[in-house]
Amino acid sequence: MISSAEIAEAGRFNKPHGIKGEISATLDVDVDLSRVKCIILDVDGIFVPLFITSVRPKTADTYLITLDGIDSEQKAKAFTLRPFWVLLSDLPEDDDEDSDGFYAADLIGYRVSDRDFGDIGTIEDIDDTTVNVLFVVATPAGAEVLLPVADEFILFIDPEKRVIGTAYPDGILETGRR
Repeated sequence: MISSAEIAEAGRFNKPHGIKGEISATLDVDVDLSRVKCIILDVDGIFVPLFITSVRPKTADTYLITLDGIDSEQKAKAFTLRPFWVLLSDLPEDDDEDSDGFYAADLIGYRVSDRDFGDIGTIEDIDDTTVNVLFVVATPAGAEVLLPVADEFILFIDPEKRVIGTAYPDGILETGRR
C-alpha cells in the first residue's frame, strides 16, 4: 500500500484528448513522465498506482498521457480535473542539496573538517557557475580552496556546531587551491 509519505503531488489531469483514452495532464513539478514508475491517484482515500503506456509533450508543462487500461474517451473523462501524484523516488534530486536536506548555500559559515586533513577552513561562498557546484573555503592561512559539493565526500553535517565532516580523496585539497 502506498502511503502519503512516499509521494508528492505532481500535477493535474485536464481533459481527454481524442477518443482512444489519451488525456491531457499539466505538471507542477520538474519530472520526466517517461521515466516515472507510475502515476498515483487518490481513489476513495487510497493511493492507487496507474501505469503510463505512452507520454508525449503537448506544451512546455502539458503532456498527453495514455494509462494502462484507459482506452476510451469515456474512461479518460473520469480523470478530468483530478490531481495526481508520483513517487518521491521518481523525482529528480536537487544537485545543490546534500544528503541531510540542506542546500549548499545554507552551509555558508560552516567549518569544514576533513577526516584525513583536519580543519580545512570556513565556507565563504558557493560557486555554482560550472556544472559541478563548489564550496569556496577560506583556510586559516588565508588561502582559498574550492571543494566539490558532493554527497560522496560529506560524512556528516552538525548544525549545532556548524561543522561539516568530509572525506575528500588525496589530491582534491592540493588542486582545489586558488
